[in-house]
Amino acid sequence: MTFLLAGVSVRALAQSAVRAGYRIVAADYFGDSDLEALAPCRSLLRQGQAPYDARALPGLVAGLAYDAVAYVANLENHPGVVTALAGGRPVVGNPPETLRRVRHWPTLRRVCAEEGLAMPPTLFPGEEGQAGSQARWLKKPVKSGGGHGIAFWDARPLAAGWYLQAHVAGPSASAVVAANGRDCVVLGLSEQRIGDPVLGAHGFRHCGNIAPLAPELGGGEVLTEAVTDMAARLTRHFGLRGVYGIDFIVAPGHDGAPRPVFLEVNPRPTASAELLEERGLAAVFDVHVTASSGRLPSPPPTPAKGPCLAKGIVFAARACRIPRDGSWLRPELRDVGRPGDAIAPGRPICSVLTQGETRQEALASLHAIARELTHTLESEGNAS
Repeated sequence: MTFLLAGVSVRALAQSAVRAGYRIVAADYFGDSDLEALAPCRSLLRQGQAPYDARALPGLVAGLAYDAVAYVANLENHPGVVTALAGGRPVVGNPPETLRRVRHWPTLRRVCAEEGLAMPPTLFPGEEGQAGSQARWLKKPVKSGGGHGIAFWDARPLAAGWYLQAHVAGPSASAVVAANGRDCVVLGLSEQRIGDPVLGAHGFRHCGNIAPLAPELGGGEVLTEAVTDMAARLTRHFGLRGVYGIDFIVAPGHDGAPRPVFLEVNPRPTASAELLEERGLAAVFDVHVTASSGRLPSPPPTPAKGPCLAKGIVFAARACRIPRDGSWLRPELRDVGRPGDAIAPGRPICSVLTQGETRQEALASLHAIARELTHTLESEGNAS
């Protein structure tokens, strides 16, 4: 059986699938060299499609032979594309009808209220008058992804396709969950890196994760139990399947204990799932397939043993080019383009995966490699 893996960047899930012995073909935007080394792949970027448009993926895979479809970001926002890619074949994870429900923000607001899940006050076009001055408000795109387009609200009326959400202070975190449509297991929690300038990110742009979620940020059994309850309620209500993610803010509860404040469901394998696999906690693609079929893995130990891992996406501050020789490469790099590829300002250069005994050590290592990388690629000799 051959699986098609599709989305904006599928290298991490493809690596997991190949490790577990699955046959795959791939279709994404970047067509990175380490994806090409894993499996037959097609790339929108290398076929001249710019900027990325998920709606172009069905045309990209025309003629490919595959028996089932698994998807990553940002296809949760494009259920019609998932339908077209499947073409009647099985979909691993959540089917298009589930995507339409779980990514419908008025429905999420109602479900959180009914289930007693903490969610920041959330408003839609026509409700702006309810935005009180006691909170700062974020303007967010309905078709969200990676923090793109999020900014503090300027008090102007919302256009269609946008909503408001009260800003909640606290560490940004995410959970990786395995679900079978009824029950679920939380595989791990991680810190989200948002707007890290060392990685070339700014504002609310997602640029990586650190796992496990450190105790000083609220990580531990109390928070894991609360997130597990949240995931169980969302899983049952929406019938979520496969490996998926929940984004949340860690905030203090009335008793001072950390509690998750729900932000969104990412109903497909997330970028942070790779860290769990690297820590030996889950074979992500295999869990995705088996959970979708009804069989859940055992819960991992809490706290999980092993090193602290950091994954960062390094963005270019200015135009640069991938060197034509391999002297700049190192084992920590992932999602690496082809030699000679031009990278525009603000676009990702590659991902970096590091580890340390503590969160601080892992983050320091990530920052050191990111600085070295940007210096090498953005030096005068490599500028385009």
